[in-house]
Amino acid sequence: MYAGVMMVGLGAFVLVLFVLVGGPMLLVDWSRKRRQAAIGRQVALTDALDEQLGPIVSPVVKEPVFGPWEIRIAVPFHRSATVAGILSVVDEVFQDVEGAGGRPYRIFLSAKPDSAQETRSPRSPRSAKRWGGSPIAAT
Repeated sequence: MYAGVMMVGLGAFVLVLFVLVGGPMLLVDWSRKRRQAAIGRQVALTDALDEQLGPIVSPVVKEPVFGPWEIRIAVPFHRSATVAGILSVVDEVFQDVEGAGGRPYRIFLSAKPDSAQETRSPRSPRSAKRWGGSPIAAT
C-alpha cells in the first residue's frame, strides 16, 4: 500500500519536475528552430531576389504560430515588370523549400518610396552656375 502511494508520489514529482524544467527548455528550443527557419528562408529569398533582379528589395519573412508563412516586401509599384519578377522569384523559392505540395504563404506588398533621383526633376544648368561663385568666408 505504502509502496503504491510512494510510486504515485514519485511519478507526480518527476512529472512536475519535467513540466517546470523540461517544458520551458522544449519551448525555447522550438522557438529557436522556428526563428532559424524564418531567417534561413529570408536569406534564401533575399539571395534569389538579388541574383535575379539585383539589390532592389529586401523581404521580411515570418512564420506565425497559426497560419501560413508571411512575406513582406516594399516594391516599386510604378515598375510592373519588376513586381512580376519579384512575385515569380518568391514563388520559386517557396516551392523549392516546401516541395511540390508546399505550404501556402501570404505576400504583403507595400509601396517602396521612390528614390530621390526618380522624384526630382533634372536641374537646370543655370542653377549650377549661379552657385559657382567664390567661397564665403566666416567673420
